[in-house]
Amino acid sequence: MASSETRAFGASIMKFFKKLTYAVFIWFLVGISTSFAESIAFDKTQLASVKMQNMGKQWLMLLWSVDCPPCFKELAIIQKLQGQHDDLAVVIINTDANDEINAEREEIIKKFELGNFTNFHFVDGRGDQSRFFIDPNWYGELPRSYFIESNGKFHGKSGLVNQSILTQWLVN
Repeated sequence: MASSETRAFGASIMKFFKKLTYAVFIWFLVGISTSFAESIAFDKTQLASVKMQNMGKQWLMLLWSVDCPPCFKELAIIQKLQGQHDDLAVVIINTDANDEINAEREEIIKKFELGNFTNFHFVDGRGDQSRFFIDPNWYGELPRSYFIESNGKFHGKSGLVNQSILTQWLVN
């Protein structure tokens, strides 16, 4: 009798852990889906942090706007490369310093499935300041790409960058 009670108790414990595991898994998925395309307000501290995190490796920083069709072409290229390579070092920054487009910005990041990259956005009213933090010689033309060497040296390029250049830079 005691062994059947022990088995029943063991079975109920196993059911409990299965339910708990399922609940944790669902919680994890919900956490991913709610934070998938979440963008972080960009400032000087964020830029310094990204530079530190990527020191010693080659990486790419893309700047884009919701009103920039060529920017969408670059985002699509990154989306495609992401599907082919798991470890791309890319930081994406939205330059629309306007809180009214938050939802639109997030939708675009979701559409291009770029939420697993670090995503920043310029703070409302601080666009000029944010551009200056990145590059005092950049006046806001888009798309804007920065190819950052492993030693931290920045190389900026305005205009659409073709897929072969992006692939060569990111995959080497």
